[in-house]
Parts: sequence; C-alpha cells; structure tokens
Amino acid sequence: MSRQPDGDRSRGGDRSTRPGETAPPPGRWLLSTVLQTVVAVVGLAVVLYALSRAFGIDLLGMTAAALATQTGQWIAIAVVALIAMSAAMRAVRSVRAP
Repeated sequence: MSRQPDGDRSRGGDRSTRPGETAPPPGRWLLSTVLQTVVAVVGLAVVLYALSRAFGIDLLGMTAAALATQTGQWIAIAVVALIAMSAAMRAVRSVRAP
C-alpha cells in the first residue's frame, strides 16, 4: 500500500483549508449525512428483504410490527437523535478552525 505525500491528498482526513481556498458550503455536511442515512436505510431494507426471501421469514413485516409498538417508536426516535448528533459533530469539525 503506497502512501501519498501530505500535499497530494485529494480526499484525506485533513479538513483545514489552504491559503486561497474557500471553506466548504455550510450545508454540505447536512446533505452528506442525509444521503448516507438514506443509503443505509435502503440498504438495510434490501438486506432484510433478501434474508426474508432466503430463509422464508417475514423480516420486513416483523420490523414494521416492532416499529408499530411504543418501544419501537422510541428506539426509532433515539436512532434519529443519534444521526442528528452525528451530523452536528461533523458540522462542528468542519467549521472549527485548526
């Protein structure tokens, strides 16, 4: 595995802006978080569907039934809160100056 020099990174962990470079748009982190969340939810639904077809168990129906309960709804709210906190932490990291 080759290592790239520091000045030659196109997508590295270095989020600081170089002189003459503008900061990323403020909503970029929000859009990225929303897109990643949508892809994760769709991917989870596809995996549940595939497992349901493979094993003959209605996993999607069981998940829907679990989310219909009050406990399931609170768990869904907690997951949404975790996603929101993750997005806020990403925003703070991208706004904070090094």
